[in-house]
Amino acid sequence: KMLDKQLAAKLSPLTANKELWEALKEHLNNLKHLELQALAVATSELEVFRKQGRVSSLVNLLQLKDQVQEAKQRIEG
Repeated sequence: KMLDKQLAAKLSPLTANKELWEALKEHLNNLKHLELQALAVATSELEVFRKQGRVSSLVNLLQLKDQVQEAKQRIEG
């Protein structure tokens, strides 16, 4: 689902602040790395599905800056 223009405007200060965004991105990447390590040793199907869902959510959050920029371009363009 695409990000709507009102929410993109609210999220823009977070993604536009380079220092803040880089810190958040580092944290999300660390969490993703931990989940991928746990996924590699998961023993049950349910655990695999849960880890995959967590990784997918973290990847979506890591793409937030691009999603905000895309939404803003749709507004201005």
